[in-house]
Amino acid sequence: MKKVAILGGGGTGCCFAAALTLRGFEVHLYEDKKYWNEHIDGILKTGGIEVTGHDVTGFARIASITDNLEEAIRDVDVIFVCMVAWRHLWLAEALKPLVHEGQTIILSAGNFGSIRIKQFLGMASPVVVGEMLGNIFPCRMIGDGKAIIAFPYGPKTVAAFPAKDNDKVVAAMSQFLMCSAAKNVFETALNVPNLVNHLAGSILNTCAIDRNPAFALYQDGLSEHVIDVQVAVENEKAQVIQAMGYMMVNHTGLCRQLVQYDKFPEKDAFRSLAGPDSMHHRYITEDASTGQSLIIDLAERLGIEMPVMKALVLLASVINKCDFRADGLKLKDLGMGNLHTPEEINEFLYTGCVK
Repeated sequence: MKKVAILGGGGTGCCFAAALTLRGFEVHLYEDKKYWNEHIDGILKTGGIEVTGHDVTGFARIASITDNLEEAIRDVDVIFVCMVAWRHLWLAEALKPLVHEGQTIILSAGNFGSIRIKQFLGMASPVVVGEMLGNIFPCRMIGDGKAIIAFPYGPKTVAAFPAKDNDKVVAAMSQFLMCSAAKNVFETALNVPNLVNHLAGSILNTCAIDRNPAFALYQDGLSEHVIDVQVAVENEKAQVIQAMGYMMVNHTGLCRQLVQYDKFPEKDAFRSLAGPDSMHHRYITEDASTGQSLIIDLAERLGIEMPVMKALVLLASVINKCDFRADGLKLKDLGMGNLHTPEEINEFLYTGCVK
């Protein structure tokens, strides 16, 4: 039986661990003990995870759940990372003395974390690092040992940093799930649906989120006017995608289906997914500080205006009493401070080196 490690005991990590277990793999799930109260304690109480929804279903008994990182990744070839972006640097530091040649690290969702982890490990490290386009699937833990997967897994694009290792990361992930290669990790990270839908939908629903901790964005927060703003964000993103020579993935078409509440009943499970439960939720803080911040910085390098994204990040900053633009992820944080053209950036993403 093929062994795999999943790092991160949030909703994605737990649901992914259950899904791979039900697919016949031996899963070793890691989470720091201080986060066990979120989902792990409930899983241990029930002895596993009962999965419902639109992917694999059934009761999954995870092979091991541990707060010992070395134990979790021992004797596994593939390590999936399902952690929020602000944990990636901590994880890189923790993994550096533990990982070895023959292992592959794949992030879901990546949020450019593959670049930061590979750079921390060292570009000479034989460990392959990559990330996939978006999350494995939309999902939630909905109670002690209970999970729902809203959409079935569909083949994803995945890329390595540096992209010259794309074939290696595709081969590693293909042992578990169907996938194909993207051009590089910017193509995957800039095409995530979160970049288009989360921040715009959340900011326009600030009052409703403040009043309702059980708020569900795709059930309670969509309207034609909200989608108009999401489309404006998508149009701004499209300019950057085109300038960089990447494949464009559109996401607002799904929102137009979701808002037709009397139609598409197969999407009801997705509509019901909870979140954000406050204006400090990752839908706001992670997206404003990572995806939105980076694409705005990239757009400025390319001479592309991003008025809608900038306005949303500004409002998110005011609400959270911080400055996501000033403190958020920038090209310089990824070793690209002196790169200005698409050709220079794409060459760096392929080779991992600055000429």
